[in-house]
Amino acid sequence: MKVVRKYGKASGQCINFDKSSLLFGKRINVTMRQELKDVLGIQNEGGMGTYLGIPEDISGSKCKLFAFLKDKLMHRVNGWTDRWLSKGGKEVMIKSILLGLPTYVMSTFLLPLEICENLASAISQFWWSSNPPKRGIHWAKWEKVCLPREEGGIDFRMIHEFNLALLAKQLWRLVQFPDSLVARVLRGRYYRLSSPLRANTFTSPSYVWTNIYAARKLLLLGIRQKIHSGYEVKLWEDPWVPTTPARPAIPIAPAMHLNMRVSDLIDQVSKEWDIGL
Repeated sequence: MKVVRKYGKASGQCINFDKSSLLFGKRINVTMRQELKDVLGIQNEGGMGTYLGIPEDISGSKCKLFAFLKDKLMHRVNGWTDRWLSKGGKEVMIKSILLGLPTYVMSTFLLPLEICENLASAISQFWWSSNPPKRGIHWAKWEKVCLPREEGGIDFRMIHEFNLALLAKQLWRLVQFPDSLVARVLRGRYYRLSSPLRANTFTSPSYVWTNIYAARKLLLLGIRQKIHSGYEVKLWEDPWVPTTPARPAIPIAPAMHLNMRVSDLIDQVSKEWDIGL
């Protein structure tokens, strides 16, 4: 409450407690919930609505949770004006509206494959049908339609791949801006002594972190690491040897020091490689 009052005094914006709600975890008992309500002055419990278009409560079946995306898309597709669009008009509508509808949700959550397939199926049916909602003849696979124009496609987005790209962007921001609030919160929980790209597996991680970390493999395919002094580069794990592609060092005998860094191979006085080592 001290933080809330300080925020209101600094910004001139007061929080409406009548319109606010609290979201409790399952382990919070009834007595503790009521105590928190009394202290904060907020009596409403949330979790059933949406905030900025995203469900407040993300527990339970994820397919049921994100089914609203297909409903929103079908509402657009089944509009009476859409059936009179030319192929060019449909292309513009798909790229600018239909594929943009789930973008905000996909930038935070990894949609189940079933939801991605449902969205792709609805868009594909809209593209091929001349009289929605009747099904038209699909003259080519959707994967081929999504290819770049120079490869014979129409350059539509593959929804699952685009979802991973958005999550990789979030993971990259954690690397680029380690002092941001969200980076500091996640670092304290998941990668306190390493980087977001080297975080260890955790028991019961949050759904958001699981989704963001799912893009790690994709991100590692497109980035390179600056060696600098080699202090943060692991000798046996990180790809620092400049082959094509880069690779970690390969021990001839069993590696005795598993946590060796590249900096350990450098003489700190002469700044030359320690050839003997």
